Amino acid sequence: MAEVPEWYTAFVGAVVARLPRDIDESTARGLTESPDALEEALRGLLSSVEAGGSIDANAPFQNDKLTDGWKLLEDQSEPSQISADTIEIALFIEEGQPDLIGEDMVEHVIAITSKLGQRHAEYLIDHQDVIPEEFRRYSVIFPGTIWTDNVGNHYVPYIKYRQEVWTIDFGIVEGGVDDRDRLARPRA
Repeated sequence: MAEVPEWYTAFVGAVVARLPRDIDESTARGLTESPDALEEALRGLLSSVEAGGSIDANAPFQNDKLTDGWKLLEDQSEPSQISADTIEIALFIEEGQPDLIGEDMVEHVIAITSKLGQRHAEYLIDHQDVIPEEFRRYSVIFPGTIWTDNVGNHYVPYIKYRQEVWTIDFGIVEGGVDDRDRLARPRA
């Protein structure tokens, strides 16, 4: 018989320790008497945690700034699949580079090749359990979507963890970034 890996034993122990104690008897007996039904239920739970979700590039924005009179300059909706395993955060401006503001910052944002956009941010807001806990320390910027207001300022969406919940907002690009800002991008 094959040896059971330590990570798997720890996983099983964690699952058993956190099973709800208020499962009704008929459900428990039904799953006990039908191992295939139990396996299917568990696989369904695990696949929903592992899979993440899909981004629909044709879906309307939940936070459509066109209604505010803004114009959509750029929208990056790829990759279409998103999960905790497919995204990462990085420094917006590499260490040692000068701070950028104004048009220099706009050019920098447009030139970033690997970036996620507003639909990714909105997906994460709707599925907050997918957002890695280590992201909570930062404003996570999604520069794949760039809006311009009626004055000509450029805005990008960002998500921020406030009072135990993630929220979405839009930051002015020309104002630059600070040390608490991170770029959201697909994991390489």
